[in-house]
Amino acid sequence: MAEETLQLVPFDTLRETNVSYVVDFNGQQRQAAGIRHRLGQNAFSGPVALKMAVDGEDGEGAESRLRRELEVARYLGPRGGELLSKCLGYNFSDAPASTVVTYRGRPLADLVRDEAHWPLDHALRTKIITDLMQGLELLRVSSIVHGGIGLDTLYWDGTTLQITDFGQAALCGKYPDGRAAHHGDDVYAAGLVIYHVYTGQPPPADPVDLRRQIDEVQDVELRDLLLHRDLVAGTDLDYVFAADHDQRPTSRVLLNRLDRRPHGIQWEQLVARDRAVREDFRRLRERQRRFRDVYLPCIARRPAPPRPRPPRPVRPPAGRPPTLGPPGVRRPRSARPGRGPSWPLAAVVAVGVAVAVLVLLVLL
Repeated sequence: MAEETLQLVPFDTLRETNVSYVVDFNGQQRQAAGIRHRLGQNAFSGPVALKMAVDGEDGEGAESRLRRELEVARYLGPRGGELLSKCLGYNFSDAPASTVVTYRGRPLADLVRDEAHWPLDHALRTKIITDLMQGLELLRVSSIVHGGIGLDTLYWDGTTLQITDFGQAALCGKYPDGRAAHHGDDVYAAGLVIYHVYTGQPPPADPVDLRRQIDEVQDVELRDLLLHRDLVAGTDLDYVFAADHDQRPTSRVLLNRLDRRPHGIQWEQLVARDRAVREDFRRLRERQRRFRDVYLPCIARRPAPPRPRPPRPVRPPAGRPPTLGPPGVRRPRSARPGRGPSWPLAAVVAVGVAVAVLVLLVLL
């Protein structure tokens, strides 16, 4: 185990700003199509892989595949979860170009080579097939075609299947090389995987032999999943390996046959939940209608409540100007108009009386 700090740009940001990303590498590596994978663990993202373009053969093609994985991650946004491997960060400014993606388990090709545990038991292969269809349905609703579904791009960790390596994926109906893409491409490739996982044997390369094997297979569940026929007319309603893309079922149709929906939701539960939501909505609309039709007219006919009268102002005593200032506060006595001190008037009267007495004394 070797812990390294990488400088990466998060996939969901538009600013080319590197952030530190710590990965504890476990020493496992593999190389395919000019890309070297170093497997490790991140404290927050879980199992991850550092993918680096290898110099030499197909070096430019390897970097373009890394860039396409970044585009797919941005296209998916929050969708995908554990079923789809997604780019977490990238560094295209340094050499070699590199990305960090979520990566769990080991490829199904390793399980095929493990003769002690192959073929798988019924419960395990049913879980693998269901997860594969759920992942394809997430890609279908996101308008993404993987274009490389196979035993080497499907990883299994013992509990959940993960679709990896989106370097050749098609966005908006076009592969990177310009070819037209169709959801039926992934359905066809997934059908080959389903046949191999279910029977334990690789499917025949000849389409005629493959059809004969499916027609004569003893397991009705596998035949009904890959082939749907009109028994009255004797014609195919859909066939996973049909030459025409439009004659192939979608991943949603295959999930219906498995009686499942993405993330394990049963179809009956989904219908019941949708019906309950719609019923609640209708009940709410009915309550709104009754409020408008019944309660609003009653409220309009009610007499308006009397308005409260403002408090009457306190009138001052006669001959006294109104008191200024806040109500209830009495002004100081010396500051009231007309109520000043009376001692100057008394002094004037006393002086006048004294003068009068003096004049009378002089005259006498």
